[in-house]
Amino acid sequence: MKTKSGTPRKFSIKFTVGSLFVIATAVTALLGLGMQYYFGKQMSEEHILTHLTMTAKDVSNHIHQIDASATSSAGILRSVADFSDTQFSVDEIQRVFVQALIDNPVFYSIYFANNNEYFFQVINLESSPEVRRRIGATSNERWVIITIKGDGEERMRQTKYYSESLEVVRQTEQKSNFYPTRRPWFASASRDSVYKTDPYLFQHLKITGQSYSVRSKGAVIGVDTVLSSLSEKISATELGMKKDDGVEAFIFNNRGEVVASSINVFHEVDIPDSSLLVLSEQQKALLDDREFVVSNQNDWGPYDYTQSGEPSGYVVDVLNLISQKTGMRLEFVNGFSSRELEKKYRRGEIDILQPVLGTPTELGIKSDTLFIGQLAIATKTTNPMPTSLRELGDESVGVVAGFGMKEWLLERYPSLNIVEQPNLDLAKRALHMGDIQYLVDSYLTMVEMKRLVKLTNVHVGLLNAPPLEFSLFMKEKDKDVVELTNQAITAISPEQKVALQEKWLKPHQWRGSFVPYPEVYEAVIQKDKHDTMNKVTIDGESRFLYITKLYSTRGTIDYFAVIVSGQVVTDAVTSRLSKAIAITAFAMMILFPLAWRVGSPIVRPIVALRKETIKIKDRQFDKLVPIETRIKEVSDLSDSVTEMTQEIQHHEQQQEEFVEAFIRLIAQAIDDKSPYTAGHCNRVPEIGLMLAEAVEKCDTGKFKDFKFNNDDERREFRIAAWLHDCGKITTPEHIVDKGTKLEANYNRINEIRTRFEVLRRDAEVEMWKSISTGELSKEEAQAKFAQRVAQLDEDFRFVANANVGGEFMSDDKIERIKQIAQQTWLRHYDDHLGLSPFEEMIKPKSDVTLPVVENLLADKPDHIIERVRPMECAPEHGIKVQVPEHQYNLGEVYNLTISRGTLTPEDRFKINEHMISGIKMLGALPFPPELSNVPRYASTHHETLKGTGYPRRLSAEDLSTPERILVIADIFEALTAGDRPYKKAKPVSVAVDIMYKMALDEHLDMDLFLLFLESGVYRDYANKFMPAEQVDEVDIEKYLKSEPR
Repeated sequence: MKTKSGTPRKFSIKFTVGSLFVIATAVTALLGLGMQYYFGKQMSEEHILTHLTMTAKDVSNHIHQIDASATSSAGILRSVADFSDTQFSVDEIQRVFVQALIDNPVFYSIYFANNNEYFFQVINLESSPEVRRRIGATSNERWVIITIKGDGEERMRQTKYYSESLEVVRQTEQKSNFYPTRRPWFASASRDSVYKTDPYLFQHLKITGQSYSVRSKGAVIGVDTVLSSLSEKISATELGMKKDDGVEAFIFNNRGEVVASSINVFHEVDIPDSSLLVLSEQQKALLDDREFVVSNQNDWGPYDYTQSGEPSGYVVDVLNLISQKTGMRLEFVNGFSSRELEKKYRRGEIDILQPVLGTPTELGIKSDTLFIGQLAIATKTTNPMPTSLRELGDESVGVVAGFGMKEWLLERYPSLNIVEQPNLDLAKRALHMGDIQYLVDSYLTMVEMKRLVKLTNVHVGLLNAPPLEFSLFMKEKDKDVVELTNQAITAISPEQKVALQEKWLKPHQWRGSFVPYPEVYEAVIQKDKHDTMNKVTIDGESRFLYITKLYSTRGTIDYFAVIVSGQVVTDAVTSRLSKAIAITAFAMMILFPLAWRVGSPIVRPIVALRKETIKIKDRQFDKLVPIETRIKEVSDLSDSVTEMTQEIQHHEQQQEEFVEAFIRLIAQAIDDKSPYTAGHCNRVPEIGLMLAEAVEKCDTGKFKDFKFNNDDERREFRIAAWLHDCGKITTPEHIVDKGTKLEANYNRINEIRTRFEVLRRDAEVEMWKSISTGELSKEEAQAKFAQRVAQLDEDFRFVANANVGGEFMSDDKIERIKQIAQQTWLRHYDDHLGLSPFEEMIKPKSDVTLPVVENLLADKPDHIIERVRPMECAPEHGIKVQVPEHQYNLGEVYNLTISRGTLTPEDRFKINEHMISGIKMLGALPFPPELSNVPRYASTHHETLKGTGYPRRLSAEDLSTPERILVIADIFEALTAGDRPYKKAKPVSVAVDIMYKMALDEHLDMDLFLLFLESGVYRDYANKFMPAEQVDEVDIEKYLKSEPR
């Protein structure tokens, strides 16, 4: 992580230690939570597995109980049937049946029937909530007894509703076409053992269940159970899960047919309701008091099949629409094979046979087409897939017996080797076992069939054959009913047809008759997957599958399978994990302040050590205190800091000594540059430090509060004093040492003297010439020569005295210099010869003819030295000086007419420029903070209190006490120095008097000057650095008295 500047972000130790504690705790917590999740997930699976195992045992026990109770009850009641005609009345049988139902509350009903079609049934309304709802019983009704007897039109069903105390609450009577001898439980019953039916639709209740029956002398005793009790046993709630957890549980037989399920078959498409057709009176009469028995196959999906015994499929919905449109009352009969259903139809036990392929005229009257299918063929993947039945030759082709399939095929393909199978399940087995090579049926039926895992080695294909047209058949006597049915078929609306298509005729749609997942069938075969939780992928979703066998007392084998979404297992863990995370988070929130304080034992000594490092930063090495701590690393760090500090202190001392030695070296170099200013840079610090010490000792007046705060400030002042004239290293020596007006690199008065010598000789030559020519007499010529020489002597002495600069040049003196300069002399030699390159560059070219007349004194163009580069000062330096136009002006008249001293304005600026150079030099040095005032102190000793100084023109409010001290030190040293070529050393008294006058003129601080006198600093310095003859008595009282303190 970085800051905006790009540098790595820093964190405190407390934050780091606390964060590491939190991170370590969080990692530990996460590891614990992860382990809890992992083992919790296993525990959750084990918990679910345990619960499912217990449920499986419970279901198995429930089935055992039902089987055992039903078998036992049927066997006991068989004796009732044997002796009822001679020993027991109906009321007594009723009481026996009721008691049996009380003893076995899972029984839906107990009944018996004889060969005379007499039927007696007692129904237990408490056996299931669905029973009470379907039968329409009230809350005060406990039992229902149904009696059916009579023949033909006289056959009646009497239904009596009884209270808990067996008192009749109400009763109804109606015609009935129910004949018990036609039911599978009656037909298949035997005396040797109790017969158990497959699930089928109960006649009176219209609910799915199973029957247990046994044959006695002339009668059959039966016990009914509803499958809703089994479904309730395997509901999500009974499995210990929520209804919306997506749990799917199935009880199914070894053919994959669902016996009971925890889910309802839900079809997303609802068939629009039909309105009643307008029927004639004759048509109404056809339907009055009649209930039509309709065939219902077990496994011919998606057209006509049973879902746990309840009629389902495309044709069933079409027949229901016909019933809605016509008012026909339909009773579906299932539980028989297709061949058995066809036989019952032929015997008149079934009114409507459906759906039948083709036009088998022996079956009666055919209705309009109910639906059209496509012919398909199934065969093993090892066999080629034919496109036409004509390609099969004599290969065995299986078809389901009945309902016209065989006849339809032989009519069109006479050479086919057709092998009829009792039902589709046996046909599939025959194909799987190789008893038949091919299986032919409707395409959608074949797709349904292939869903079984046993047929994964089977492929299905469409055949190039005429479409399959299916219809319903009724007997000749019901011809008018068939016409009414056709009328209803025609009245089915396009919307209803689309809905039927969407609901039933889509391939790969589960319709509830079989377990819909091939993975379940695979688990049935793989015994190692029984009784455990198997992780499987169903429809791309991770799920858990549990499967186990259910054994009944009758030796039949069913399977119990539960499919649980992986999310259910995860949610169970996540729920507990969420609580654990919440508790952990709460605990960490409580521990967070503790985590913040965990770092305190480390942080406190480190913070203390950091405070000690501040002393190092401030170079307070002597105040450094070692840190006491029991933490070895921190203690070692403290010792290392102490040792480092000692090394830094030693190194700093060496560096300070080196820097000061270097500064003294620079000062010495400046002094050594001129033999006349030697010692100035050494003496000014002496005076400054002596005066500074006196100011610090002063406890009254203006300076009572002045003190150097530490040795660093004192050293800062000392270094500034040493460097106060460092800029002079850039000042030319001849300017610094200029003692006469004509002095440049040498004193040019000698050139002037030579010219006077030339003029004297010229005068002497003129004298001898005038004598030799007789122009003048010898006496006259000599007198004239003497007069001329006297004039030259006087002029030269005047020029020489002016050159010294000891007196003020008045205007008349300046005028005389100019008059003397007008004298001429004759130059015979070229003044361009023998010049240096620089002199050649500045001297203008001349084409005069020698000899040439020149003035005795002149300001020539080559006397002007232009600036090589412009004078520039940074604004932050605050320099305020008037820069002359030229760098130098060596003009003879210009220099001799200087009014005071020996320096021209250009010379004066050049000397003063050493301050600007010093400011630039010192400003460029990276002084540490404790020496930050060195550039300032060293560059203000030429400033005045009234703002006329240089180079910044500072005033009194701008100058600090150390700066004012250096002003006095520099002036006193300069006045008393005896090594200057341009002046003589002043006696102490004279120097003091000059300085007093300067103080009065606000050139220096008066209070500081008087302290300079009163403290005796002037005298101590004089005695130390001046010759005895220069140190005279100074009456300081006259200065002290004249100025109020």
